[in-house]
Amino acid sequence: MDDNEIEIRRKAVEELKGMPAGPAIPLLIRAMEDTGWRVRKTAAMIIEDYPLVLCIEGLISLLYLSNNAGARNTAIEVLTKTGKEAIPYLIKAYGSRDADVRKSIVDIAGNIKDKKTMPLLLAALKDEDENIKASAVEALGYLDEPEVVDILIGVLKGGDLWTAFPAAAALGRTGSKQAVPALLDALSVRALREPVLNALGRLSDAETLDRVVRFLDDPSLSIQEEALLAIEMFYHNNIPSEGITASLKRVCGKDALDRLTRHLFSKRNEVKTTAILMLGLMQYCESIGKMLELYADEYLHNDMLRALMYMGQNNPKCLIPYFEGDNHDVRRFVISVAAKVASPVYYRLFRNMLTDSDGHIRAIAAIGLSRTGGGKAIKQLWSLLSDPFPDVQDAAVTALGSLKDGLKVEDLIKYLKDNNPYVRKNAALLIGRTGALSAINALGFALKDEDVSVRRAVVEALSNIKIEESSDLLTLALTDEKPEIRAAAALSLGNVAGRAALETLALLLKDPDDNVRVASARSLGVLNDKRAVSFLVVMLSDPNGFVVTSAMDSLSRIGGVEAREALKKMLSSDDKEIRRTAIKSLSPFDGIEDLLLPYLKDPDWATRIAALEALSSRRNEKVLSEVRDLLHSEDEHLVKKTIRELFDV
Repeated sequence: MDDNEIEIRRKAVEELKGMPAGPAIPLLIRAMEDTGWRVRKTAAMIIEDYPLVLCIEGLISLLYLSNNAGARNTAIEVLTKTGKEAIPYLIKAYGSRDADVRKSIVDIAGNIKDKKTMPLLLAALKDEDENIKASAVEALGYLDEPEVVDILIGVLKGGDLWTAFPAAAALGRTGSKQAVPALLDALSVRALREPVLNALGRLSDAETLDRVVRFLDDPSLSIQEEALLAIEMFYHNNIPSEGITASLKRVCGKDALDRLTRHLFSKRNEVKTTAILMLGLMQYCESIGKMLELYADEYLHNDMLRALMYMGQNNPKCLIPYFEGDNHDVRRFVISVAAKVASPVYYRLFRNMLTDSDGHIRAIAAIGLSRTGGGKAIKQLWSLLSDPFPDVQDAAVTALGSLKDGLKVEDLIKYLKDNNPYVRKNAALLIGRTGALSAINALGFALKDEDVSVRRAVVEALSNIKIEESSDLLTLALTDEKPEIRAAAALSLGNVAGRAALETLALLLKDPDDNVRVASARSLGVLNDKRAVSFLVVMLSDPNGFVVTSAMDSLSRIGGVEAREALKKMLSSDDKEIRRTAIKSLSPFDGIEDLLLPYLKDPDWATRIAALEALSSRRNEKVLSEVRDLLHSEDEHLVKKTIRELFDV
């Protein structure tokens, strides 16, 4: 345990696991003083297995090591984990003359959050050390006990700012409106206003709202900001927005706009977002320009969206002045909000934007036009099917697809013969969106189109029209000269034809194109047919790794003994990605713990994560023990993060 190498010392500590308490505990306590956190962590994990009564003296002794923060923190962590069992020992140890030790004990009691710590915390309220008293006050705020509120009110009124400050914050955490009168009185003390406003916000008593709003005009910027944040708490605690806006108008009058707008440029993001929220609730359209000055900050986008949506829904015309401007990103943002608001007042504006020089604007306008114009927008939207910008074409297809009741199948069939391949492609997509059965023959002809993008769109359309004729045409598409068409058809065929497609898909296992074989493997998995297993097993020897992993995913989906045995063999692959996929693919099968546990020690950190994820639903003692051991020895941050997230250890 005195070796210079941390890992050697850690392993020496690990050897103490299971030893009798007599020789083990002193060595574990000593290891908790080590300079290496992994050594201390290992010792802490092991010592938790011993009765607290045998360890308590040593753990308390570590709190006295003023020059070893690591040892003190480790002891605090262990004592906190023991919970209620540690409380009698903590009460006894509180008699120490060392203020730092008493402070640590109060902190531990506060972290335990149990009513049995009350005597200790009450004693700490009378401690001569101000930091200890403040910690005791804070800890009391986490106890769900009726008498705590009266105690904290007494502290708040006691005149000692050092303890009154945390008492105000603690009263907010209690959730008891019994504290409201005392908190309102404390607003007269300038030094207490910030925690008191926060507490009043947490408690959200509607009768106190006007008192909080008044502090938006406080000379102190920090108090103004705390008042604003408190008002937001009222909103989130289900005080009606009408009540909040009425209070702002009542208290601030015509100054409300200025008082809110000034906080758009706060140094604190949470204050900016609250200002945006309140300006939206107040429907202050005059503030939109100031808000949009902050558009470069992506953190604020969602809050701006909500505020502008609220304004636009109540006053659609307020957004129109911002449809034009030099900043293209801001312009697109405002127009996208208008498209969501979808007020009829925007219809003509959206129609005019269909010829805008900015393709993004044309795409947004297409969606907006369909939402505001209904069937009368169809004629204008047709022109966008030939737009040179693919995103605009996609938006036009989406827009027209949403108006499918107004589309005529004969028009769509006519467009399948248009000279422009963009139009033919998008007409095919629209036929699929509308599910037009009468267009199936026309799609069959279009499947021979000279343009590959048109044929690809036809395959997509057929995948949405699930009838026997679609299956026949998709089978025909499997013979297309272009691999991307064969791959798309293979992916679609499983969903459309079901198990009847098994033999056809199996023929594609020998296709010369890797992507076609991948599509076939995936589609076979969709069939959920045990007959597909033998075909997929053959694909495990494919020279292309992506084909192999796709086959493994499908075997996992289908399941069964044959699939399980085939996947087991893939665990020995030299390819890391295949090994990781094998681990993932085996996770749905029963009895795979012993197969996967060795991979917790794999040299590849991503493989260790794959094993953790696969084992996360199997929290038996053997798995948990291996996971804890891995946490002790692990250096990779992402692996440790995965352990904590999946296993809560």
